[in-house]
Amino acid sequence: MQLNSEFLKFQIGDEQIIKNMSRMPVEQPFDLDRIAFLNDVSKELLSDKEAKLYSDVVTFAFWLRRANMEKEKEDFCSDEKLRMGRGVVFHIAPSNVAVNYAYSFAVSFVLGNANIVRLPSRAFRQVNIINRAIQRVLERTEYQKWKNTLVFLRYERSQVITEYFSSICDVRIIWGGDSTIREIRRSELQPRAGEITFADRYSICILDAEEYLYATEKDKLALDFYNDTYLTDQNACTSPRLVCWTGKQEQILQAKEIFWEKLWSLVEKTYVFQAVQFVDKLTNICLAAAQIEGIQVKPMKDNRIVRIEIKKITPLIQEYRGNSGVFYEYDLKNVMDLVPICSGKLQTVAVLGDCEMVLPLVRSGVRGIDRVVKIGNTMEFSFLWDGYDLRERLTRKITLVGRE
Repeated sequence: MQLNSEFLKFQIGDEQIIKNMSRMPVEQPFDLDRIAFLNDVSKELLSDKEAKLYSDVVTFAFWLRRANMEKEKEDFCSDEKLRMGRGVVFHIAPSNVAVNYAYSFAVSFVLGNANIVRLPSRAFRQVNIINRAIQRVLERTEYQKWKNTLVFLRYERSQVITEYFSSICDVRIIWGGDSTIREIRRSELQPRAGEITFADRYSICILDAEEYLYATEKDKLALDFYNDTYLTDQNACTSPRLVCWTGKQEQILQAKEIFWEKLWSLVEKTYVFQAVQFVDKLTNICLAAAQIEGIQVKPMKDNRIVRIEIKKITPLIQEYRGNSGVFYEYDLKNVMDLVPICSGKLQTVAVLGDCEMVLPLVRSGVRGIDRVVKIGNTMEFSFLWDGYDLRERLTRKITLVGRE
């Protein structure tokens, strides 16, 4: 199979690198030089004035730091088993989240692999900032050895191109919706190649009303929730769509009034709305009202925040979920009430209060819930993601039989 480079738009690397990549040697995970490379990319980003304008880029830069990678290395390599990278990893990034591709690359890179990264189709400024930093560090003498193992590019939907990359990779990572995964799976992998898919998921939030009322930093909690939701227009799978309240009814009523007012004030100052978003939110309300019995839209100053109160937990709230600030709201009497929405689609439960309140639900045997985190941390990336241990999936373990 030949690669037609006419439709490829390279940001890092070129066609010749792709053609030779499958012959490049793999390395051990958490190699010290690879950790140093990522640490230098971190420094480059943290010293970039433009990068500081984007909180998701700054968060990524902090995540790349040497201390974080060395901690991961200590946790993973403590069993003293010999491991090596898998080879060539082909990453297909989502179109609607700016920095997701960068985390995917960094994980694979530090685990000893070569990487072909299909960048988001949307022209996010964050992508250019991150790629610029990587390119600068890659030009340094001590890191040029990896120039032949890294390609960042864009191309329009093309099964022929996807088939080519799939035919030479050892692992394919697909970040996208269910339909995207089905389409890409039409392109066959090598018999021994692996695949990691991150499909359509959704997330929810549980807020303890009493804990919220006693909290002294309510503005900080509003910012945390804002970062979990509005920062990605609620397009990230980690963004809560359903807000559940626990506690006594009078506490819940009081907490709601303060919480949504503080969030609205922050959104009004910070979040830039497009006209189409207002229309989309109105459309979403109408569709939900037609399909879900007994819902009530709670009054707000404007539709920067749309609150849809529900009387019963139903999977329909995920089928008719909106974005850009559309929240279903439910007064939760028992955590087991959430069972109907705990299918394999439910990824993250963000909590204000005791995270262990979710354990009865997890232990009941539901297929969903891969993460339980404090609010403000839903987008905090980890080598454990969507229930996958990426350190395991992107390396191979070598068995030494008869070792003394």
